[in-house]
Amino acid sequence: MNENNQNGRLSEEELSRRLREKRVNNFSLNISDDEWEEDNNYEESSSLNSYSDPSVAERQSEQEAKSEKQAKKRAMQAHKARNKQKRKGNRRFFRILWLVMVLLIAFSAGFYAVNGINDMLAVGRESISVTVDLPVDPTNEEVAEILEEKGIIQDRSFFELYAAFTNSSNYYSNGTFQLDTSMDYQAIINTLQKTSNRLDVVTVMIPEGTSVRELAQLLEENGVCSASDFLEACNTTELDASYDVLSNITDRGERYYHLEGYLFPDTYDFYQNDDVTSVLMKLVNNCNKKVMDEDLQEQIAASNMSVDEVLTLASIIQREAANNDDMAMVSSVLHNRLKNGASQDIYTLDCDSTMYYPYRTIDDVPEDERETFLSTYNTYTLRGLPPGPICNPGMAAIEAALNPTDTNYYYFCHDADGNAYYAQTAAEHQQNLVEAGLR
Repeated sequence: MNENNQNGRLSEEELSRRLREKRVNNFSLNISDDEWEEDNNYEESSSLNSYSDPSVAERQSEQEAKSEKQAKKRAMQAHKARNKQKRKGNRRFFRILWLVMVLLIAFSAGFYAVNGINDMLAVGRESISVTVDLPVDPTNEEVAEILEEKGIIQDRSFFELYAAFTNSSNYYSNGTFQLDTSMDYQAIINTLQKTSNRLDVVTVMIPEGTSVRELAQLLEENGVCSASDFLEACNTTELDASYDVLSNITDRGERYYHLEGYLFPDTYDFYQNDDVTSVLMKLVNNCNKKVMDEDLQEQIAASNMSVDEVLTLASIIQREAANNDDMAMVSSVLHNRLKNGASQDIYTLDCDSTMYYPYRTIDDVPEDERETFLSTYNTYTLRGLPPGPICNPGMAAIEAALNPTDTNYYYFCHDADGNAYYAQTAAEHQQNLVEAGLR
């Protein structure tokens, strides 16, 4: 039975074993060669694609770069979005700040304008009289500062602005002025720009026979102008075209002072620290009015002398005569010498007043020049009249030069008391000198 089992049918154990073997064999066989090759090819292909194929590597690199670029772009967009949001916030802040600043500026400007206009119109200012002194050639800033210090204005900067806007800042006059605190800006400016409103008036009496040098000293002593500035101005020809009387000046290059004899002696009102040209204009204008008078011009024409010769002769008469009554007699002696001197062997005028011109006496000549000084006006060495007047004569001397007394005298002298002595001959003159105490 066991054998049958062995030959006829399999035992259960044997059957089970065979079934397992069959399943194993079936599993192995079911894997075909194509599948095997396909699996192998897949692995090989994957291996080649990843490590051996350049195109694959390049695509992967491009893909990575593209991804990185997109990431950066997204980051940039996010950054821009944040900045845009910040800018919106900043714009809002600065708009508010700008609005605040505009309001502040508008308020300040309005406040400044209101106060300035009130000050310009002198609104609410009490009326008080104030004296103001302006320097020579004052600037707009200097004037404004002085006015503010004196309490005439309250806002210096607004006054400067007003003066500049009205083109008034360059025309102020120096001197002393009387102002009132109730005056508006325009009234203040008008007052300060007219010399006729000045209070620092200096009245100067110029004696007849005063020379240019003496007049310069007199003006300086009275605070009108400096002597050096005046002397310099007297040697210019700037006024010649403005006054007819100056057109008669001859021998211009030989004169010590161009305007000597044409600064008419009189009483004048000047200003302290006055303009030199203004001073000269007053003096010359007076001379022009007196000398160019129609009646006097007729007398000058009848004398056969020029205006300059008349003034030169008058200046010597002014210095040589003892007084006005003596002038016509002195004029007679000088005329006789000029016209008929040669017949008496007299060729010069021999007037002491001309010896040291432009100085009056030897003591007036600078010490270092006294021993060598020789005046070109000296009528002891010069024949006829000197190059020009030796002083500024008055009307009495001018009238005497045109209307000498009719005499035959060729000599004259005066004693210490001013008494005059006249003579026809040199011998008589010597006796007069002894009698006058001059010899």
